[in-house]
Order: sequence, then structure tokens, then C-alpha cells
Amino acid sequence: MRIHRDTRLPEILVKYPSCRKVLDLYGLAGCGGPHGPNESLSFFARAHQADEETLLRQLQTAVNEDHSDPSDLEYRPGLADTIYRPFFKAGIVVMFTAGCVLGGVNLGILASRGELAALDLRATIWAHAHAQIAGWVTLFVMGFAYQAFPRFKSTRLWEPRLAWMTFYTMAASLTVRTIAGLFDQDPVWQVVGTAAGLLELLAVIGFVVILAKTFQRSTQPTQPYEKFVFASLFWMVLAFLADLAIFMASGRIQGEREWIQFIGLYDAPWRDIQLLGFAGTMILGVSQRFLPFIYGTRQVPARTALFVLLLWNVSLATHIAAYMALFQFRTPAAALLWELSIVGMLASVAILIRGFRLFARNEEADESLRFIRAGYVWALVSLGWLMLLPVYSRAVGMAFSHAFFGAYRHAFTVGFISMMIVGVSSKVVPILAGIDRSRLGPLWVAFWFINIGSAMRVGFQTLSDLYGWAFPLMALSAWVEVTGFGIWAFHLWRIMNAQPDKKSIGGPVEITADAKVYDVVTQHPQTEEVFLAFGFDLIRNPAARQVFARSVSLAQACRLKGVPEDEFLGALRRRVSGRVLSASTRSQLDIRP
Repeated sequence: MRIHRDTRLPEILVKYPSCRKVLDLYGLAGCGGPHGPNESLSFFARAHQADEETLLRQLQTAVNEDHSDPSDLEYRPGLADTIYRPFFKAGIVVMFTAGCVLGGVNLGILASRGELAALDLRATIWAHAHAQIAGWVTLFVMGFAYQAFPRFKSTRLWEPRLAWMTFYTMAASLTVRTIAGLFDQDPVWQVVGTAAGLLELLAVIGFVVILAKTFQRSTQPTQPYEKFVFASLFWMVLAFLADLAIFMASGRIQGEREWIQFIGLYDAPWRDIQLLGFAGTMILGVSQRFLPFIYGTRQVPARTALFVLLLWNVSLATHIAAYMALFQFRTPAAALLWELSIVGMLASVAILIRGFRLFARNEEADESLRFIRAGYVWALVSLGWLMLLPVYSRAVGMAFSHAFFGAYRHAFTVGFISMMIVGVSSKVVPILAGIDRSRLGPLWVAFWFINIGSAMRVGFQTLSDLYGWAFPLMALSAWVEVTGFGIWAFHLWRIMNAQPDKKSIGGPVEITADAKVYDVVTQHPQTEEVFLAFGFDLIRNPAARQVFARSVSLAQACRLKGVPEDEFLGALRRRVSGRVLSASTRSQLDIRP
């Protein structure tokens, strides 16, 4: 078999195991199981920022010079090969317990009362928020980072055992801390919750150290997206410190007036650090490494990326400071700075979208890309919504609209953050698992449920300021979203549990009429000359081999070309058994025995 840019990795690794050493240098390292992901070599080169021609030469050299003991080339899975799975699965479990489901219950109670501000539900609302941010978002970020960043940097994860320990620590402490949040004014639960919060912080610090050491051991030059990653990690540590401080302080708050003052001053900045700082900055950074090299979008120029990094983070820091000044002093200057900070963040997202040419045609369009495009649209919508908060509040005669502000926050958390998690995971999990992407199921159903649910929540929650009939529809939106996430989670979980496609890894193929052309040529490349001798010229065309040969059996091929089936199958069997073609057949193609 001649290796070319359209050759699939399983085909290469089945026939030439010595090529694994070359591919591992570029970051394959266990991705996709024993025979790699079911992707073309050109996709692998782009995804790992490898020069395609150089990679092809290195692979061909490995094929030509291989004298290794086969046992030395045997695939031995390591601790870091599938480390994303427990994080992703735990994130899904959190979503369908204390995350989205508890949030839906809370929303239903609020809707039944016809109000959105309820201090008696404060503990369950905060417990839900903690599960979503420290569980759903953080677990997916940690799993993705451990799996993808070493491969992005063509290196190995530093201390995989420690990385696994951060998972167990985070999963256990998250469970305890979320439960403690329901009873945060009980002295015993305050002690337990504080200890769990400290363990969460310890796991996060461990995560940051592991990533820093992993990036440090790489010989590749630093890229702009890495600065976003480490800015996000700064906000992440700050977010868990703030969470711990607020939990500890909540046990000392007494009376409605104190609670209103405490929540009014600290809740919005706390969530900004978590959502805009940690999650938002990470998504903006990872997008610059992920979208151009996985989907083939345009690569954002380095100077533009660094400008966005500065604009986003300065705007965010200004936003937090301006809000706290505005809440305490109510000055026009603070209000103006608050508005300008939102304009800066909105501009940051718009500049990246334009830089990516996100809505132009690209090389790797599939169902997962629609989630990413929709996520960026929701980012624009949410920040634009927030910018209009003062105008809306004045229009409806309120000092502050909880409904409008909550609609902004939901648009950002579900519309942007969760949509990006769903999109990215739907692309990478089949690759990492070595599974054909089509086995992920029809995600357009999940896509529309999540987007319709988000639109219902944003729209009807805002209308609840004016119309009582909007409350039930607002409550219904949560279960529409949960349905969409459920469809996605079911398919993703199934993929994570599946074994790599046997078809793609070249299992034994018997030369029968029902055997597929693709499977025969892949496992027995010497049969290519038989196909050519009988007039199957398209076998040399890489595109035809990938598209048509996968679904066409040998019997169908014979009928299409008018070739005697028995004669053709006999020639294939003789070639597979090591016998040469007949002199008359060889003479047709000038083939040497």
C-alpha cells in the first residue's frame, strides 16, 4: 500500500506498525486506540500542525527501514490515553442530577410563584450553580485539557497518575461541597463544605501545575492560544478561591437585608469570574487552536489574537470593578465604565468570529460545527443583551430587572458555554475513541431542542416582567433543553463505551463475493494489481477508494464491469496466497512477478 494524504490512520498502522513511532512524535500517543482514529493522514497533519510532506517522507522511511521486533511495536495503552472519559462522564452525571435537572426544578418552583427573586431558594439555586460550574464546566475543561493539550504540543502529559488523582479529588469534593451548599448555615455543614471547597481548590491547583509542566516540556514555540489558556487558569484559581470565600461568609449572614446586600454586591462579580473569566477565556483560546486545525477555518493572525486577549481581559476586569463601584456608589462614571466594558467583550468575540471566517465554507463541516457556530452567535446575543440592561430596566420602570439579567446569564451559560462543550465533544470523542463519526447519531435533534429551549428561556423570562402567562413557558424551557442534552449525552456515552470500529482496523477479510472492495485492498494491498488487470482503474483514485469502495462488494464490482465473478475471485485468492498472476495477465500491465 502506498501511503498518501487520504490514507486512513488505521490502514497505515495495521499494515505498517512501525509508523506508530512517527505518528506518536506528532501527538497520536494512544488517540483512537490500537489503530488510531478513523481519520485521514491529511486531517491528522492539520490537526497536529505537522508539515504534510515531511510527515509523508518520515512515514515512508519508517516503512522502508523497519527491522523492528514486532513485539516492540505492540500498542500498550497508557494512563493518559483515555483520561478524558471519566471527566466527561462525571460531567454528564452532574448535569442530570444537581446541574440542569435541579435548575429545572428550581425554575418550576419560581414559575409557580410568579417571581424570580426568592431568598428561601437561595441555597438550592447556589448549589445548582456550583454543580454546573465546578462540575459540568470544570470537569469537561479538565478532561479536554488533559487529553488534547499534550497532543496539541506534540508531547506527553506530565504525571498522568497525578492527573487521575485530580479527577478523584474533584469528583468527591464536588459532591460534598454541592450537598453542603444546601445547608450552608448549619455549623457542621459549614466545616464539611469548607473542607470540600479546599479540596476542590487543591485539585484545581494540581490541574494548573500539570498543564504548566506539560506545556513546559514541549519543544514547540509558544502560540497565542496558550496565553488565553493560562489567563483562563488564573481566572479559574480566582473563581474557586472566591467560591470558597463566599461559602464561608454565607454561614455568617443573617436577615433579609444582609442577604440582599451580600448577594447584590458579590453574586454578579463572582459569576463573572467563573463564567466570563474562566470558561469564556478558555473557550476563546481553545477555539484558536481547535477551529482552524480541526475544521479548516481561517487561522486568526497572532497580532489579532493578542489584541483580543488584552481587550477581553482588560474589559472583564473593568466590568467587575465597575459593577462593584456602581452598586456601592451609583456614580455615572461607574455606569459608563460598566457599559464600555461590555462593548469591549462584545468586540472581542466579534473580532474572533470575523478572524475565523466562522460562517464560511470549510474543509471539515459536520453536525458538530453547527453547535460551535450557534455558540458564538449566543455569545454575541448574551453580551448584547447585557449591554441593553439599563435601557430595558428604565423602559419597564425598574431599578434592576432580575428577569432580564437572568436571561443574559442563561444565554451565556447554556447558549455559549454549554453549546461549545457539546460541539467540541461531539467532534473529538469519536476521533479519540476510533469510532466512525456517523455512529454518534443524528445530533440535529439535540441541536434544535437545546437552541429552542434557550430561546424560550431568554424570551419568556424577559417577558415575565410584564406578563404572568410567560412564567409557565419559561419553566417548560428547562425541560426542552434537558431533552436536547439528554439526546446528545446518550449518544456520547455510547461512543465512549464502544470499541474501535473493526472495519476501520483491518480485521481478517475472506475473499468472497460479499467482501467489500475497500476491505480487500486495505488488508491485501498486493491485490491492487489484480483489480487493475481486470479493468478496475478507479482503484488507483484515492477519493473513489475512500467513498465508493467502502460500500461496493466484489460481486457488485464484477457486475458493474461485466467481469466473470469466479475468474476474478480466483485471481484475487491466488494473489493473496502469494502466487503471481498469470503471464497473460501480467503482460497486459507489464507487471513483474
